[in-house]
Amino acid sequence: MITSHLTVVLGGACLPHITMRMYTASSARQVRRSMSWAVSGVALFVLVLTVIGFGATALVGRAALAQADPQGNTAYLLGSQAAFGAELSTAETFLFTTVTTAIFLTVLASVAGMILACANSLAHDVFAARVQEMAPRREMMTARLSALAVGVPAIVLATLVQHHSLHPLITLSFCLGASAIAPALVYSLFWRRYTRTGLLATLIGGSLSVLLLMPGTNLVSGSPVAAFPDADFNWFPFTTTGLVSIPVGFLCGWLGTVASGRGRAEEQRRQYEAVEGWILAGATRRRM
Repeated sequence: MITSHLTVVLGGACLPHITMRMYTASSARQVRRSMSWAVSGVALFVLVLTVIGFGATALVGRAALAQADPQGNTAYLLGSQAAFGAELSTAETFLFTTVTTAIFLTVLASVAGMILACANSLAHDVFAARVQEMAPRREMMTARLSALAVGVPAIVLATLVQHHSLHPLITLSFCLGASAIAPALVYSLFWRRYTRTGLLATLIGGSLSVLLLMPGTNLVSGSPVAAFPDADFNWFPFTTTGLVSIPVGFLCGWLGTVASGRGRAEEQRRQYEAVEGWILAGATRRRM
């Protein structure tokens, strides 16, 4: 319970596909507004899913839901069909079709938004940052290639895991947010000595700990609802990795900052103090 609560609370506020939207904002004020809407939307979505899950169980029954799909991925459709009745009229059929279409469009929009955000990050922050002057046409081509580089592996992965439980992948995003992004944000806001080396150590160490521990959880194997229910290589008897990976993320950030030296930390602290008001207050103009 402790590891699940740590992961859900910290990871829900720092989900990777939410925090990456900060890269497309032009000011701190827009970042706060975008993050507020995103976190509120995720919280409402989780609440709606909970209500729909209990409603589908009450209308259809747990045995029927498990028989249709042991992972419960069809609970929404079966619950809506049970609410409309076994024999659908023309109006009810149209409404049911509208519901299924809305599900498809919502998933499509979410995937498209994440792919575009990833492509923008790769094109603008990775490739364009290494070139002092990049033509707009070339930057647009880089963004398109980045979208292909992100989208094609995502489609292949979705095709391979379509008959397996998606819970490990969903939990993986929460664990990455709680173990890598959350420690980086906490250190950046509250520790003036925090350096770039410490930031990289936090992100890399937290992410690696999650990737190493997640295959050993009971969401991947060793339980009937696991991604591989017929296999059993469960050596980390938890559903999330937060109990270990979150402290590892904080520890790596501290070790990386200490190892970078006090002189380097003081230099970066002065650079941060010069723009601290602009970052936190969201001023439209910086004072140099």
